[in-house]
Amino acid sequence: MIDVKAESWAVAYQDGERRMVRQGGAARLWDEITEHLAPWQAYGRPSADRMRLHVGPDGQRLTWA
Repeated sequence: MIDVKAESWAVAYQDGERRMVRQGGAARLWDEITEHLAPWQAYGRPSADRMRLHVGPDGQRLTWA
């Protein structure tokens, strides 16, 4: 994945039996993904049709129905 605006990138790949990630730039893209992964797993890995995106003056928020 690439975030041009943040001048950052991340790539996930498999090295034999190991799964690896390399990332670079100012934003740690993969770290940000893994921060959101744990709550999703804790909610029982809900499917995308249960997700709701709330957008308002204070920003964006993703919740599960």
